[in-house]
Amino acid sequence: MAERKWFKGDTHLHTLNSDGVLTKGQLVERCKGLGLDFIMITDHNYNSVEQSYYDGELLIIQGQEITGENGHVNIWGAKVPAEPPYDLSGKAEYISIINACREAGATVSLNHPFCSNCGFRFDIDDVPCDCVELWNTVQHTDNMFNRDWWERQLLSGRRISAIGGSDYHRNYAGLDILAHPTTFVYAEECTPEAILAAMREGRCFVTNSPRSTQIELTCGSATIGESLPFKQGLEAEITLSRLLPLHTVTVYNNDKIVFSKKYYRGANSLRIYCPVKEKGFLRAEVTYEFKGALKSAYALAEKKFLGSNKTTLPPFIRAFTNPIWIE
Repeated sequence: MAERKWFKGDTHLHTLNSDGVLTKGQLVERCKGLGLDFIMITDHNYNSVEQSYYDGELLIIQGQEITGENGHVNIWGAKVPAEPPYDLSGKAEYISIINACREAGATVSLNHPFCSNCGFRFDIDDVPCDCVELWNTVQHTDNMFNRDWWERQLLSGRRISAIGGSDYHRNYAGLDILAHPTTFVYAEECTPEAILAAMREGRCFVTNSPRSTQIELTCGSATIGESLPFKQGLEAEITLSRLLPLHTVTVYNNDKIVFSKKYYRGANSLRIYCPVKEKGFLRAEVTYEFKGALKSAYALAEKKFLGSNKTTLPPFIRAFTNPIWIE
């Protein structure tokens, strides 16, 4: 097996072929400028990329966002084995097309499931998928509901990988959201097969941008997305870089917190050790909170741009890992 490396990319992008403002070429050049290694172009119900390819600088993975009033699903790495308009009239119809895509070799992600504007209108607990888009666009309250759902799935024993995607269509209110967030994938090589396999296996972490806080988690011989047996004295190691002041690092062993600390001065490089107390899984996240007038202003922005009716803001995630499984 080749030595694994971290590759960074954006999993959810739109062009003029659906409702974006950039051509495919313009979008590719912008992503190169950000230093990304891979992208998925996922226009609504349209294949802008007929086949995945590497242009010498950037891997462009074929994708499509299956889009209906009842929910949105990203399809990566293979063509949807049907032609639009799709029958997306109910849950059974979604499951049918998802199964067909997976049989065709595609990797499937449930997009922004609890979005105030375009979330799923049916229960998704038993909907087949490989990933869930936990973090969609710049951080906001709906993503925390996605995180809570994902955590419940993990606690039930379901091994589903959590990823992030900018859902880039255009800049909003002068804010450039391209690659906000960025998904870092631990893979043998930057090919469609290796990147998508790593994502399905949960070998990834998500952070605010390509140059934002980075977080890695290891335990014994296992790294993010892998498994190892439980034994007494087992210890986890968390490595962080570019941690900002007033951000909190928390490590969960199932639903129990085994480490949590706010770093008032931040840190360019940080290493943390904490115990593993029980079988199940281990994951880590970095969070922050808005205070005072900034918190009120952000709540108003959510209402205006995202249609959110939330009156208070929870702590937001700056970076998170997928689990290590403790068996």
